[in-house]
Amino acid sequence: MRLSNASLAVAVAGVIVTLACTRTPAAPSPVVAGTPPSPLLPANSTLLSNQSQPVTLTVTNAVFAKTGATTYTFEVAADEAFASKVQTKDGVPEGISGQTSVALDLLAPSRDYFWHVRANSGGIAGNFGPAFKFSVGPPITLSVPVPIAPLTGAKTELRPALRVRNAVRSGPSGAITYKFEISNVSTFTSILASGSNVEGINETGFIPATDLPVGQTLFWRATAMDVANVVTTAPSATQSFTPTKPSQASLKAVELGVELWPGAQPSGDVGHATMGNDPALGVGWAIQTLHYTPGNVNFQSPDIEMVRLFDLLDRGFDPDSAAAWMNANGYPTQALWYPPPEKAVIGLKFVYIAARGKVSVNGTWDIVLRIE
Repeated sequence: MRLSNASLAVAVAGVIVTLACTRTPAAPSPVVAGTPPSPLLPANSTLLSNQSQPVTLTVTNAVFAKTGATTYTFEVAADEAFASKVQTKDGVPEGISGQTSVALDLLAPSRDYFWHVRANSGGIAGNFGPAFKFSVGPPITLSVPVPIAPLTGAKTELRPALRVRNAVRSGPSGAITYKFEISNVSTFTSILASGSNVEGINETGFIPATDLPVGQTLFWRATAMDVANVVTTAPSATQSFTPTKPSQASLKAVELGVELWPGAQPSGDVGHATMGNDPALGVGWAIQTLHYTPGNVNFQSPDIEMVRLFDLLDRGFDPDSAAAWMNANGYPTQALWYPPPEKAVIGLKFVYIAARGKVSVNGTWDIVLRIE
């Protein structure tokens, strides 16, 4: 049977309508149907130091039925609505460990930023995950603190004063603190003592709260920190030192409330002198106020100058060398040595540091204080 042209057109249309009605609906986007990537690092509302740039953004990978190679689009904006985008990182390959990361280009300091991420698979872009905020701090730099004492090889008290020159800074820095660490290994994998102090004038120090091991080589370093702006320096150059049994001079300096050697440190081991306390020969080493009759002056004895001279004699210096070392290393003294057999004393302003019996026995001094 032949159909007319009009009947054929109607039949074809019916087939088209039938096919249209039986076509399977398109599947929803596999990315949209799944879980979008979730921001991980930096954590929401993190303040990052400007010196820590470039910033690395990390997300937990999206979860969905992937239909091909999966990449990620990272967007960073200056506003929460993402109307002012400052960086876009597109086509970032999905990480294999369940996380995907990208390093940003340098961002302007002293600003807040918002970021979010979406996954792309099989040519289909998914939804952006939630937005996180981070801030980049002001452009601040701090130099590494420089150790003053004790320097490598020093022999110290059991609780030595660790001292550094203050860090040089630029930019609108906040309050600076210093973290000190003491370790028995140069890698600092174990810490024997640590502590932080606020910045002092020109230099900052720290004294351990407990005695350190006697005779063991230890290591120390310090780090400067602007906590408010999250700026931290690298550690200072590592210095080694060996705590030794406290000397008589160091204990006397503690009584006086003065640091024995705040700058340069003398060499030599103690054990060459004793603080003689013979009332028949002198006024003794107990801290006291004495009277100098010719000048009608009251003065403290001993003072730190006397104690330092004793310490040098205790370390094996001869009297002339002790005075010369002090003058050459920032500890001024006008001490004069009057050798035996006439006197065997070191003359100071108001007192003599005297060798008992005017002699040293086998290089060991027995030292008394005598008023002039």
